[in-house]
Amino acid sequence: MNESGHQAILFPTLKIEALKSAPLKERYDVVIFISANAVEYGLEALSSLNHNHDQIFAVGAATAKKLDHHGFKVDAFPQDKASSESLLAMGEVKKLSNKDILIFRGKGGRETLKEGLGSNNVVEYIEVYRRVRCNVKTLHAESLTQFLSSKEGVITITSVENLSTMMSIIEQINADAMAHIKQYPLVVLSDRIKTYAQSVGFNRVEVAPQTNDNGLVQAIGLIE
Repeated sequence: MNESGHQAILFPTLKIEALKSAPLKERYDVVIFISANAVEYGLEALSSLNHNHDQIFAVGAATAKKLDHHGFKVDAFPQDKASSESLLAMGEVKKLSNKDILIFRGKGGRETLKEGLGSNNVVEYIEVYRRVRCNVKTLHAESLTQFLSSKEGVITITSVENLSTMMSIIEQINADAMAHIKQYPLVVLSDRIKTYAQSVGFNRVEVAPQTNDNGLVQAIGLIE
């Protein structure tokens, strides 16, 4: 953000904790990673398969890059928009049938991939990390005060859980501030997050054209 000329104000909402998990089988036809965090925290479990899989799919470019960095060849991933829906729409994924599929994800993730693949395949999850809400600290209060001191602020949000946790932390610090926060423009990574944001009172919501930092910066530039 700072490199693009914007001043970033940190307001941490969630932290990632590793989970000890192991695959139920020794071999899978396909393994799928739904995030870069799934790669980072799933490497030990992936290595335990000893390359006993035919294909690796990633939910987006950042996840594929992380796999490549660790020496794993990715067979396919959505080039434009990182999402479960985009992955399911790919020809390589549509034709999967009678396959044993293992999905690396965080605890309590969405069911979209399993629902899309489960009718023709055997699909299992391995949950390798969980998101934990950050404790309220002095930094949160200071960042909130600094942000509200300007009318030119923009809020960036990367998940529904991220947004709901941000609101909860703000309400703990200063419940009256929520009415002001909802007046600021909000940049999000998907239509699903936009729908949730609007349901809780945010009206100025812009969806990033790409599901990455560059997309967030582009969307910020569109806000007057």
